[in-house]
Parts: sequence; structure tokens; C-alpha cells
Amino acid sequence: MRHPGSLLPAFFTLMALALLAGGCSLGRPSPPTRLYVLTALPLADDSQRAAGAPGVALAVGPVDLPEYVDRPQIVTGDSGNEIQRAALEQWAEPLEANFTRVLADNLSVLLNTERIAVFPWKGAVPIDYQVVVEVTQFLGTRNGSVSLAALWRVLGKDGREVLVSRQSRFTEATGSQEYGALASAMSRTVASLSREIATAITALPRQASNTAAR
Repeated sequence: MRHPGSLLPAFFTLMALALLAGGCSLGRPSPPTRLYVLTALPLADDSQRAAGAPGVALAVGPVDLPEYVDRPQIVTGDSGNEIQRAALEQWAEPLEANFTRVLADNLSVLLNTERIAVFPWKGAVPIDYQVVVEVTQFLGTRNGSVSLAALWRVLGKDGREVLVSRQSRFTEATGSQEYGALASAMSRTVASLSREIATAITALPRQASNTAAR
């Protein structure tokens, strides 16, 4: 029968190996989190600027996104029931806020105006029109495509008169496994939505700029 004391050297050897392995694991740096944003149209890009009177006063928002995509981690998926959440790839700010600002920046470029108020604003804002958007889908797959579906309205007269009400859907290919390509494709769908809204606004009779968004 082996004496219990003879097991001690083996025990301490195993403990030393475990601590060594743990130390190596603790010393290994964890992969960094990668941050992404949606991007707006370039200021100098006049190629798709809508024709119309410049200087229109516009209030943009509120914009509502589905809660399952408005989270720090980038969410991917197609038209099925399953979606995936990235482990290290995240949005640099809340996606809803990023979407709203990019939409406002795009409309500023397309309508050639700097008179833009972005939701939430404080107090009454003198405007010609208010743009309200409810996004029903904003999802895509890496090396696949991105889909943006939205219900949107253009309001006048203190936000109580609906001048335009439409449903739009846009699709863009990602063309890569990279999350950066996914974010770029998502940005292009927001640009397409912006162009459609800008075209609708320029077709409207010019409102007097004494209405207010509240």
C-alpha cells in the first residue's frame, strides 16, 4: 500500500502545472472590441441632390428602431427567425441615435439646407416639415445583403398634418465577411431612404416657416 506522503510530490507538481497554465492564460491579452458607426453622405457629393428650393427648415425625428437591433452588439440575420449577436463587434453609440443623425445629415446635404433640428429638441422649433420614421427591419448578413424597411411620414402644421405617408424597402449587398462592409451596406440603405424622403419633400408646396415641431 502506497503511503499518503508519497502522493504529495505528484500533487504539488500538478498544482504547479495548473498555476503555470493559468498564469499563461491570464497573461494573454483578450481580443479588443471593435466599434462601428453608420456614415452619412459626403458634403461635397451633389450627384443625387434633390432639386428644389434650398434652405428648407426641417425637423428629423423621432426615429424608432426595433429593440432587437438597437443594442450595443451588432446583430445579424436574414428573414428567418434566428438572429446572431456579435461577440466583439459593437456600435460606437446607440444605433437609433446614429441612424437619426445620419438621416438628418443626409437630408441636409440632399436638400441643401443647414436648418435641421434633430430629435429630441428642446422647446418649439420653427420648421417647414417634420420627418418621422418607424423602422420595421434593419438587418443583414455578412457576405450577404442588408435590408431596411421603414414607414415614414412628412408632417406639417405643428406636426398634426400628414403631407406624405409611405412605406419603403431597400436592399444592399455587403460583399464581404467584414463587419465594416456590413456597416457600409447599412449606411447605403439609409442613404437610399434619405433620397426618397428628400424627393418627396421637394415635390411638396413650400410651407411657411412659422410652424413648429414640439
